[in-house]
Amino acid sequence: MSKILNRLLGKSSSTDIAAAITKAQAELAQAEAAVATAEEQYEANLLTADKKSLRGFLDAKTEAGIDVDQARARIHRLTRDHEAAIEAEAADQRQRKYDEAKIASEAAEKRLRREYPKLATGIRELLAEVAAASLAIDEANADRPEGAPAILGPEYSRSQHQLYREILSEDVVWMWCEIDSSRPVRDELQRHVHAHEKNRRGMMTDRSDRAEKPLLYGTVQTEHGALEVVRKRFRRAKVLPDQSGYLTGPLAHELVLPPLDAGASPFWTPAYDQRDAANKAAAELKPAPKRPERSPEFEYSLAPKEAANAA
Repeated sequence: MSKILNRLLGKSSSTDIAAAITKAQAELAQAEAAVATAEEQYEANLLTADKKSLRGFLDAKTEAGIDVDQARARIHRLTRDHEAAIEAEAADQRQRKYDEAKIASEAAEKRLRREYPKLATGIRELLAEVAAASLAIDEANADRPEGAPAILGPEYSRSQHQLYREILSEDVVWMWCEIDSSRPVRDELQRHVHAHEKNRRGMMTDRSDRAEKPLLYGTVQTEHGALEVVRKRFRRAKVLPDQSGYLTGPLAHELVLPPLDAGASPFWTPAYDQRDAANKAAAELKPAPKRPERSPEFEYSLAPKEAANAA
């Protein structure tokens, strides 16, 4: 155990010291059990053993007691070292996080100063190009050649425009429907209809049924029971339904590109329209003004009496 203790006096981790404490606690338990055993043997032999034998029991009890004291001392020392190791590891972790954050901050600042002005200027130039194209499109569409479609703006594709109902195909089909209904029953029921005999009417008669041209009736089993149906002629259209859209505003109206340094001109602020955007893009960017040098000045406050007497 002394070897372990000596090694732990170096730079051992809190985990290693905790393992050593566990081992020392086990040794303490063994030593305490040895003390209890020696005491029992001494008391059990007080009336039967000679003094020499009794001294042997006492010596065993003393040796076990020394082991107990040593184990407790080791645990106390290891516990103190464990607390110190935890504190040292926490301090190391704080220092490591601090150093890593400092390195990350310096790297981010260097990249920010190197790349942000270039990126912001590039976006500014792109917005200027979009504004110029939009103004040209407005002018061309106002007086476009005969039959020419309107030119779409450069940001047209950014929006999801509304789509309207479109008929893809039409045909005429015979379908089963409920009595006096103008809509067919569900597609999965169409295949399971049992048609009646050709001239047999159903329990109910459809209003459009004629004696000269009788309709064909049938039944189909549904989850709610048997359903009487009649076969009718339908005009079927395959369509794409209406679909709503989502319009986005021009980037020049929404973007904000603040300056890199306080007091400098922003790279971009939201524009009212594309003409305003073109004017903003043409405006000169001003750098941050140089801060004036500070001049020392006096400040006064009442001094304690002792200081005034000393002066």
